Amino acid sequence: MTTTSDALDDLIEQTIGIPTTPTVLTEITSVLESPHGSARDAASVIEKDPASAARVLRLVNSSFYGLKNPVSDINLGCSILGLQVIKNLVVQATVLQTFDQGADEGFNANWLWDHSFKTAVACRLLAQATTLARGLDKEDAYTCGLLHDVGKLILLQSHADRFFSAVRMAKTASMPLALAETRVFGFHHAHVGGLLAERWNLADGVQQAVRHHHDELEDASRSPNGLIVKVANSYAHLASDPRGGWGGDVFTNDRLRRLGIDRDLHRAILRVTRMTASS
Repeated sequence: MTTTSDALDDLIEQTIGIPTTPTVLTEITSVLESPHGSARDAASVIEKDPASAARVLRLVNSSFYGLKNPVSDINLGCSILGLQVIKNLVVQATVLQTFDQGADEGFNANWLWDHSFKTAVACRLLAQATTLARGLDKEDAYTCGLLHDVGKLILLQSHADRFFSAVRMAKTASMPLALAETRVFGFHHAHVGGLLAERWNLADGVQQAVRHHHDELEDASRSPNGLIVKVANSYAHLASDPRGGWGGDVFTNDRLRRLGIDRDLHRAILRVTRMTASS
């Protein structure tokens, strides 16, 4: 018998097109999954993709790593960063290339990317400082946050008119965009993003986080990765200029405390998230 999840996936695939896995992401995934995969193997893939190569060099030369001498060699850069960080950079680069959208009809994709990077940073911090993720690796947590809203861009590319109708409905009725999308499409962007993560063979934890980040809190708690993105998404909305995009769920201080986030940690996460920029 077809499950609800299967039926939902069928509805999505009958309605929109899920982009095929980018070649560079397929190759990097193969390197990571190989017991003999190395940073040198990853570098041979990265060197063929300018967008990924630029991100590797930008990160390894950032203040985060504090190197005395600048790095211009991709192989050295990959050795310093490690395979999991490299995969996250490839995901960033390929997603940004695949979904290159500007602003239109009140939907600002640049604001969305800034929001997504803020959510990614908050996810990483929460994974490091709390037990919300229940063992989710901090780099996988970052990927969860980065991709959590990618379903919006798939809806925009596949059915712009219907998606903009949902955006207008959300703003006019002051309702969450996910609810407006469900009324228009029969599903919302988290379902779509989760299916993309599955088709792109991303980690199971990433798939679950993206798919469940708009579940009700009680349901999200049964999907720890969905819960951590739900909380990080709240921090990103608190840290963002609301004039650039749409409103979102924002957790109260009381609810954050009940999730194990005390005042000092709350302030630290919010401060770092506010400093985050996608450029």
